[in-house]
Amino acid sequence: MKFFYFLIIILWGGGLTIVYHQGHKSVEKQLISSLKDNEREMGQMLDVAIAYNESIKEQLILNFDLNIGSTPHPLISSFKNFPAINTYGLQGDETFAGKPLKANLTGAGSLADVDAEKWSEINAVLSLNLSAPLAAKSQQFLWSYYTSQNGFILLSPSVPVEQFHFAEYIYSKPFWKIATPEQNPNQETVVSDLYDDAAGAGLMISISTPVNYHDTFKGAVSLDIGLAYLNNVLHADLPMLENNISLLSDKGKVIANKAIKDLDDVDLQLDEQLIHYKLMPFSGGYYILSSLIKGKFYVAYQLSERQLQSIVVENIYGRLLIVSMFVIILWLLVKLFDMLCNTKKLAAMDGLSKLYNRMSLERLSNEAIDIAMRNDQPISVIMIDIDFFKQLNDEHGHYAGDQGIINVASVIKRNVRKVDIVGRYGGEEFVITVPDTHLETASILAERIRTEIEQSKFYGDAKVTVSIGVAESQAFALYSFQDLCKKADLALYQAKENGRNKCVVYTYDMETYNQRVS
Repeated sequence: MKFFYFLIIILWGGGLTIVYHQGHKSVEKQLISSLKDNEREMGQMLDVAIAYNESIKEQLILNFDLNIGSTPHPLISSFKNFPAINTYGLQGDETFAGKPLKANLTGAGSLADVDAEKWSEINAVLSLNLSAPLAAKSQQFLWSYYTSQNGFILLSPSVPVEQFHFAEYIYSKPFWKIATPEQNPNQETVVSDLYDDAAGAGLMISISTPVNYHDTFKGAVSLDIGLAYLNNVLHADLPMLENNISLLSDKGKVIANKAIKDLDDVDLQLDEQLIHYKLMPFSGGYYILSSLIKGKFYVAYQLSERQLQSIVVENIYGRLLIVSMFVIILWLLVKLFDMLCNTKKLAAMDGLSKLYNRMSLERLSNEAIDIAMRNDQPISVIMIDIDFFKQLNDEHGHYAGDQGIINVASVIKRNVRKVDIVGRYGGEEFVITVPDTHLETASILAERIRTEIEQSKFYGDAKVTVSIGVAESQAFALYSFQDLCKKADLALYQAKENGRNKCVVYTYDMETYNQRVS
């Protein structure tokens, strides 16, 4: 009777797994769709900002040429000293050409301190179109402004001088520092970290473009975007993610997040191996990452295990009770699996495949590589991965999956020599370290193993295939087990990309291909 209860539980769990998997895929598609909407919105905003900054920059450079030796701009007659705050400039309530100004200019010191060079630059800045600045017409941009190396700033829309005016501390703000030649030698448009606005508009980021004239850094054109706007865009369709949507720089640093938190504590590392538009596991949950937006930043969604399960349950609300039962069962199985894994780590051999476990495999392989190096001998690594292993488990149950691992391990053991080191590297992944063997001989062995596995049966008529990657030490100057495995894994990845059930030998070309598709 216990056997039948157990069988019912297995069948029930298999059915629930299919239901949950469908819900999981549905949630992933919804998240990816929303992510792409965010990416498109951010890309459009960045396009507008860069185009605006470049336009102002080009106008300024042209004005610098036109204003050399010219007469003072009419607005200069409206300049005032504000001795109480050691500032000179425009109050901001003036009119020009019969229209109210929507920008004001302030500088440090007094008008008596302004020399001819600075007046020339101020002339060029005042010759910009001050009556209709972009910041006054666009909700996402709080301020547009030009900050001069000569100690003044043009700000739009205008504010009372008492509320904001130029002072030396402005040169310590992120919008300025990121544009300076020291931090931006390539003179690119750059995006700042999150910071508190000097003019009192709250937390924001800045998009700054350096202005150089005759190879001299003159200042920076900047646009400010408020954290409130960024979060409204990021969270518009996904309130369930609470604080777990972030805008990241191209280096992986958080630019904006409702909780203003960094991601270092969740092991999300940005490198060329990242997969975009796919729900990926990480420490504590899952993430989905956008593509790099205009070379400036990413959007990342973070989900804890609980959040993901909650969203999936909402999508399969009618089967909530069943899913809840499944979660409990899955938790117990995971705990059991964890205990088994911890027990296996204490032994030299993997309990299921009867091959070396990973710890032993790495130790023995590194010893063999050291011997090969001393004797100037080649050594190869063969990495084997079972194709569609999850599908095998889903269709035939975990027992069939175990039998598949055992079958593959048996085929490997029948084909290797006594000196070869064979181990189970991961769940459905195996590694063979083949001493004193060149790449050609190792690939022949790998192809023989692949063919025999393809032709073998287990668990009734069930069959599996494998994808294999092969790498060799001398051919590519690789002298550690870890490096050999990395190259073999690249070849294995290529085998899967080529349709699986293939054996691929590592070549240098795979490095370029992997960087292009990652």
